Amino acid sequence: MSEEEKKENVLDKLNTAFIDFVGGAFGESGKDFIEETSEKVKEFSSASIKQFMEFSDTVIDNLKLSENDQVMKMRDSVEDLLKQSGLIEEDDEEDF
Repeated sequence: MSEEEKKENVLDKLNTAFIDFVGGAFGESGKDFIEETSEKVKEFSSASIKQFMEFSDTVIDNLKLSENDQVMKMRDSVEDLLKQSGLIEEDDEEDF
């Protein structure tokens, strides 16, 4: 297991434990609140990241950096990592 997988596993366990704690302390309504809040934060993060990627693509185009292989590889790597983490949609065919 890689270091990153270990961190994700720990974060998943922490999130689950926190939701269970809130559910135990505040009941089902508290648990629902935490889950809804978490989803809203994820949606906000995704929207912000998508806008930043669109902005960065505009900058890349304006500065004519799309011909620079190193820049495009880094940009594609960031996009792949964002997709893997679930912060942007995997099936989104639109170029950012």
